[in-house]
Amino acid sequence: MSVKKVIKEYFSYSTSEKRGLLVLVVILITVFVLPELINSDSEQFYTPKKYENLDSLIALLNDKDKSMESDLFSFNPNTVSADDLKRLGLRDYQIRNIVKYRNKGGVFKLKSDFAKIYGITERDYHRLQDHIDIPVSIKPSKPKKVAKKGVEVKLFKFDPNTITKAEWEKLGVDKGISNRIIKYLSTGAKFQKPDDLAKIYGFDTVLLKKLMPYVQIKSITRKVVKVNLVDLNSADTILLKTLPGIGKTLSRRIVNYKNLLGGFHDKSQLLEVYGISAETFQKIENRVCVSSEYLQKISINECDVRSLSRHPYVSRRMSSDIVNYRERIGKFHSIEELKIKHLLSDSVYVKVEPYLSIQ
Repeated sequence: MSVKKVIKEYFSYSTSEKRGLLVLVVILITVFVLPELINSDSEQFYTPKKYENLDSLIALLNDKDKSMESDLFSFNPNTVSADDLKRLGLRDYQIRNIVKYRNKGGVFKLKSDFAKIYGITERDYHRLQDHIDIPVSIKPSKPKKVAKKGVEVKLFKFDPNTITKAEWEKLGVDKGISNRIIKYLSTGAKFQKPDDLAKIYGFDTVLLKKLMPYVQIKSITRKVVKVNLVDLNSADTILLKTLPGIGKTLSRRIVNYKNLLGGFHDKSQLLEVYGISAETFQKIENRVCVSSEYLQKISINECDVRSLSRHPYVSRRMSSDIVNYRERIGKFHSIEELKIKHLLSDSVYVKVEPYLSIQ
């Protein structure tokens, strides 16, 4: 095959292949050649102007740095003028913020407060920190209240439970203390003896000593009301209902429990009645009494298990132990044997002893 034919076959392209090559060449020119042409032209045209602007900016910054380094002096940020702040190298917006802060009542108490102003940079603060001079403020001391001279003191005999506020003040007692005395008496309290005046908080001890010889407290006579006591062992439900806090139900329970016990030997046993609280008992404690002659006793030498276990203090097991022991050993010679022989515990023995006998 001839060389010419080979070359022709190698470099022959179809129509679509030719179009593709053309597009590829255009892309390569756009990417690589065109930017170089544009950059070279722009550099030739704009470079002098760029360097000119850059030189002016550097000169401006140098001028500002020189102005910031000059004219530094001690100043009080609470009183320094806008012109002096300008001399210190601060910008207009920084000066406006400082003045605005002061106009609103703001006060620079510490050097570090100056750095809190909006717009003051850390560089500004460190540059001016050593020149900030805030004088130490000395608070003016408040004038002490001078007590007004009261009415001329006139000593006279008096009863602290009955004299008026004005009379207290005549005796030289301060108005505030006399108010406390009146308030104290209004609660129902009374001065029983002259020394009781010392209970009033703030009462002048020197004045109290002067007043002591003139204190005359009238004895308080109390009416003694005689109350007829209700005997729990003889009273019926009608009489029991006259007691405070005792109604139909509680009066019936008291009578039933009395019959179960064989009579009350102590009025505190009322607390064992279901429904009687400690509060109710306190109300009637001084209104009741018990008479021992009404107590019904159980003979431990004659009783059987059933009759003994009916008592609320003795269980069925205790009753069996007592009766069985008696049948084996013989009759008891004393009630105390129940405790000695451990037939009853100490706590039970104390409660039930008044209701037992050996007869």
